Amino acid sequence: MENIEHLLEQYLLIFNRLPQTDDKEESECSKDIWDISEYITCEENWKLFLETSFDTDQIKLRLNSKSEEERINIFKFGIACLISFVRCNFTGPNFDKATEGFLGGDKFTSTTLTKLLSVNNEEINVNTRFPALLVASKLVFEWCPITTILNVWWYWRALIVHQQVLDELSPTLLSDADRLYKHIQANPHIKDHGKALLDIEIAQLYLLFRHISKAKEHIISASKILGIKYNLTGKLGKRTKYQQKEIAQLSLEVTVKGSNKILQEESTDPDLPKNVTLDDDVRLNTVNFSSNNRIVSLTNTEQKLFITIIQDMLVSKPQDELQAEMLDPFITLVLNQKNTFSIRVIALLLRCKLECKNKRTIERSVTQCEEIVNGFNRDSPHFLNRVADVFGVGLPPIWKVKAQHADLLLNVGIVKNALDIYLDIKLWEEVIVCYTILEQKHNAAEVIREQLSVKPTVKLMCLLGDATDDVTCYEKAWEMSKRRSHRAQRHWGQYLFLRSQYEQCIPHFEKSVSINPLQANVWCRLGYAALQIENWQTAATAYRRYASLEPDAFEAWNNLAQAYIKIGNKRGAHQALLEALKCNFDNWKVWENLLVVSCDISNFSDVIRAYHKLLDLKDKYLNVEVLNVLVYNVCNDSNDCEGQSSQRFLKKTRELLGRVTAIYPGEGYVWELYASLAPSTLLRAQRLQRAYRGYIQGSWEKNPSTCQQVLYVCSKLGQIVLENDVDAKDSIMNSIKLNLSSAISVIKKQDFGETKDSLEEVAGYLQKITEKIQSSGSNPGSIKLSTT
Repeated sequence: MENIEHLLEQYLLIFNRLPQTDDKEESECSKDIWDISEYITCEENWKLFLETSFDTDQIKLRLNSKSEEERINIFKFGIACLISFVRCNFTGPNFDKATEGFLGGDKFTSTTLTKLLSVNNEEINVNTRFPALLVASKLVFEWCPITTILNVWWYWRALIVHQQVLDELSPTLLSDADRLYKHIQANPHIKDHGKALLDIEIAQLYLLFRHISKAKEHIISASKILGIKYNLTGKLGKRTKYQQKEIAQLSLEVTVKGSNKILQEESTDPDLPKNVTLDDDVRLNTVNFSSNNRIVSLTNTEQKLFITIIQDMLVSKPQDELQAEMLDPFITLVLNQKNTFSIRVIALLLRCKLECKNKRTIERSVTQCEEIVNGFNRDSPHFLNRVADVFGVGLPPIWKVKAQHADLLLNVGIVKNALDIYLDIKLWEEVIVCYTILEQKHNAAEVIREQLSVKPTVKLMCLLGDATDDVTCYEKAWEMSKRRSHRAQRHWGQYLFLRSQYEQCIPHFEKSVSINPLQANVWCRLGYAALQIENWQTAATAYRRYASLEPDAFEAWNNLAQAYIKIGNKRGAHQALLEALKCNFDNWKVWENLLVVSCDISNFSDVIRAYHKLLDLKDKYLNVEVLNVLVYNVCNDSNDCEGQSSQRFLKKTRELLGRVTAIYPGEGYVWELYASLAPSTLLRAQRLQRAYRGYIQGSWEKNPSTCQQVLYVCSKLGQIVLENDVDAKDSIMNSIKLNLSSAISVIKKQDFGETKDSLEEVAGYLQKITEKIQSSGSNPGSIKLSTT
């Protein structure tokens, strides 16, 4: 059995290192793979599945009764089916006529195979070819026992492919993945290079479901096994043709443990899709670095790891210009290597996705995507060299690549060409968009009605409702699905949402996500609708689920914080705002929200940090209420949110108030707060005098509250010089005497009733100060006022 296991492990892993040319001295295992078409066109291999009409229970019983040798042959047939399914749906080229005729025969079309692949009431995409191949492979991998890890690994690959041919994320497939993941953890038989490959493929599936933390865990694991370290650094270089002065450009430094091999020349394999050159009047094709930018030569597995890293960053990082700048060096690194077909295609597609947002690169993006689409139909490279890396790079099906091409055409305004592609791949939602742009929305309804007459489906009925604005179509779709379609409820809710009927749309959205909770856009709209009608609990739940699926959406985190505040969960709001800042660090509104929430929960560290950041972003920012709470707690040595003394923030609070008073030198109350933090009596008195000057600006004496504030400051000044036994001959004594005297004389003239008690108190201090000065025999006329 050990020899058989060794052979099958080679059979599993050989798809990750297939030769690029016809090698006549291949192993017997490799020859077996090259004759893969014989497996899927063998009547005997299909007999078990056709006789049972692909019934799971019957197949399971028959497989368990097979001998070990028979099971091995069936397992190879399952692999052949999955590889062939990937060929016809993901990589091309098409099968030969004999294979097409065999798989397209009545024996396969008579069985409702698409129903067997339907999950969560969602059928596979209508462009999916030969679904029998995927059904057979999944049945084999699950019920034909060979070794646990091999069955699980190939079934994992089948799940990746299955999810890719669905239009919606499936909770059922995610549940299957979690079940397999437990088997993988319990059977750690794959090590070293094989373990790195498995880690990459595990990460790929979890990235599809946007489970970032699990994906990242396996990316880190694969990096450690392969000994890869990378770091983004700045190097001097030029980006444009007319640039005179070199400036810092992002560059990727990569080191591989045990390998210092440097790439000698860029890959120019004519069989692979062409890397289209950027033909722009200003921008260079690639950054021209002043120093020699050496590129490390990467193996096939290492290239797949970097592709996975790029995809992880696309999902987990905010989608802005900085993201494109960060990812460009990674993509350039991969494209400069000697790639296989799948790696080259996915790297170019990722670059297209980034470049479609820039007016100088969108033209190349369109041309490049067209080149990739045309490459699917070419005969070379051999299909086995195409499928070698599909599972480790997340290559999308061919129709999704065509859709990306059509999206790019639509973005540049070539609507009719985009419409032709959408019609070809039956992407009816985008067809409606195109006809709407062309002001021919009635044509969209006609096309959908034609499709309904051929094969009525829930999806088509919903799209007819979108095209005709007929709400009864959604009701019919809901009944067609036997009240189990999340799509019907989603479209119904969107119809109401777009008409601002927020209260009415919420039940439909809630029903939709209860059936399929992996719908990010539905959670987002549900949260927004709940906010509009002030249903804070529903809004909090919706935005929390949306943020778990789209962790880079800072608006969602910010709105989640708002909902948390309304329901009294301020600590939850604080954490949500911290997540929002990870997505958009320079948004001053989020920083302001963090400032206020941090103040409410006594997180004074974040209060100080947020206030400094707001001053950096806005140059001027004043929030007296927050400063007051901060200073009060620091001065009174209150406990912060961690139960520790707030006195530890005294130095940082002084620095903050010093910065604020420098920006707002005329704000009396800020000077009062700053005075509370003064380390010495003299400094405190000087800051209170600055507060006094800040208050007595303009027509201050006509405002009773301002007069009261002035008198309060005067009382504090009087207390300082009298209670701290300040020398009567000190200049500060006479300075304060003048302050009190001036304030009393001005305020007395106004005769405000609310200031009488304070006036008497300040007058008392003034009299005591005067007596103290006179008793010392100092000459008031010779004293200079202190400077601050």
